[in-house]
Amino acid sequence: MSPTGFRSSRLDQALWLVVLLALVPAAVLGLRRVAAEGSREQVAVVMDEQALAVQGSMVGLTSLELGRRYQALGLPGVALYEDTIETLASKGYAATLLGSELKAQLVAAGEAPPPIPSNATLVTALAPGALDRLIAKNVPPARSFELNGRTWYLWPGSVKPTLPAGPDEAQVRLWKSAGFDVAYRPRNGPYSLVGVGADFPPEASYIVHAGTQVAGWPFGLDELVAASQGFYTAVIEGSPQNGMAEIANKVPTVRLLSFNQDYVDRRLRPGDLVEKYLLGVEERNVRLLYLRPYTTVELGDPIANTEKLVSALIPALRAHGYDVGPLESLGTTYRTNAWLRGLAALGVLAGALLLARRFPSPWGAVALGLVLLACLFFAGARWDALALLAALVFPALGYLTFKERLPAILGATAVSLAGALLLAAVGSERETLLAIRPFSGVGLTLLAPPLIFLAAYLLRLHRPVVWIKRLLTTNLTFGHVALGLVALAAVGLVLLRRGNDPVIGVSQFELTLRSLLGEFVARPRFKELLGHPAALVALALPGWPVWLRAPLLTAGVVAQASILNSFSHYHTPLLISLERTGVALLVGLVIGAVLAPLAALLTRLVRRWLQGAEDDLSHA
Repeated sequence: MSPTGFRSSRLDQALWLVVLLALVPAAVLGLRRVAAEGSREQVAVVMDEQALAVQGSMVGLTSLELGRRYQALGLPGVALYEDTIETLASKGYAATLLGSELKAQLVAAGEAPPPIPSNATLVTALAPGALDRLIAKNVPPARSFELNGRTWYLWPGSVKPTLPAGPDEAQVRLWKSAGFDVAYRPRNGPYSLVGVGADFPPEASYIVHAGTQVAGWPFGLDELVAASQGFYTAVIEGSPQNGMAEIANKVPTVRLLSFNQDYVDRRLRPGDLVEKYLLGVEERNVRLLYLRPYTTVELGDPIANTEKLVSALIPALRAHGYDVGPLESLGTTYRTNAWLRGLAALGVLAGALLLARRFPSPWGAVALGLVLLACLFFAGARWDALALLAALVFPALGYLTFKERLPAILGATAVSLAGALLLAAVGSERETLLAIRPFSGVGLTLLAPPLIFLAAYLLRLHRPVVWIKRLLTTNLTFGHVALGLVALAAVGLVLLRRGNDPVIGVSQFELTLRSLLGEFVARPRFKELLGHPAALVALALPGWPVWLRAPLLTAGVVAQASILNSFSHYHTPLLISLERTGVALLVGLVIGAVLAPLAALLTRLVRRWLQGAEDDLSHA
């Protein structure tokens, strides 16, 4: 070995040693997180009272009468909204008109209307004290005027459904006395609020802010934090709310899962909802389930469907080992450690240098620079950038390190799992575990690693100028076009299937396979079930040309990237992500073991067919 090669080998060994040593503090942080995740076995379930009232109106029952019906099937809780002018009027506590409506009534009665704006909202009390909170908490204060011996209050604009008026205390006490666990849904005012949270009902256990803003945003957050200490504030999955990031580290929080009413009524049958709620609890640390009863007949009898939902969900949660009822512990007890986190970060940086060394000079430095810039651009100069760096580096590092032989798939997966542990160590903290601050650059974690691998793989074969020359001088054939379209389709599929609401949905085959596996183990990700077999076929057939092996190995890198992507969803417990990875690898190896001999047989048959065609041409 040349002196240069010796120094290179020693440098690689030193970098791998840093990675291995960094896994020790990362493992300590990982064990702490597993312990914190394992302590959360309670699940609270509440049902939307407004939707219950809509359902009840269809059959002549009150929301409480229906609630008790579902309570008998296991429903433990209800979610009650803060009143508005609109709800006060519907309950008979107040009367409300627009300025134009009052003017029309007075003109019709032959009376002169007062000088009020036509688009103003007017309200008058029908019960003593009914408007006290409405008037006291909203800024600017209401204008008042007397008309026919009655006091009216005026707010500019149409604010009947938006102006918060405090809780209906009688309603809260009624539901609580009926044995329901209560969630309260306060609203933010269209202008500003006074005494934010001062009227939160003490009977409630959870605060689930209604709308896209927390109550008091943006000027009353300090008051909100002080008022929220005796409640669990819900962090709603998939529905970011203005102000939540500012208060989440200062109040007790719990992760909540709900589904849009229209989505429930039109698309989700009871079995589908049960499956989705269980998945949220088991794989995403959701601890507050927010149910909406069916309110249309599109999927059948709404009450019968709601009964099926409740009677299936509650026993299913208990069968999976969860205590269904009021929460008694916080959403997470995990606390990171800056020193251990910093030592784990050294392993991420060592991995990045190792990846750079897998490129021929000087392209390693270029690749490393681009990756670092991408991390800073998407995550900023903070821990999140190091977590993103781990997600981009380690999936490609394994297949670029090991020789193209069958054991490489195990080695590459081991490298990816090491990267996943380092990612979890540097990225896990209270905000990320509760998904208050989601993983930065999550889309890049599936796109960049295969591109990095493919670039390094091709640069090992030829310099860029050679590839450019070949590209410009090669005559395009049907095979080239077909291969290019397949590659584009694969990239598009990865991108369009991202997220909770992808452009391209899940196929029925995938749903069936997921459901089958989900009965016994954590459900594997489909990218891994496709990528691992593709890589295994490429590794089992080293005689295949580069233009076939490279795409298959790149698909294998997509599978490795999916592993890191799973761990980047911090709200998924570590052991669930680890189990999901193991199941996907095992199933992928089985599928690959079946496909590899078939591919070898097909290769021999095609070669014979092509050789026969050449013989025919030579005799022609």
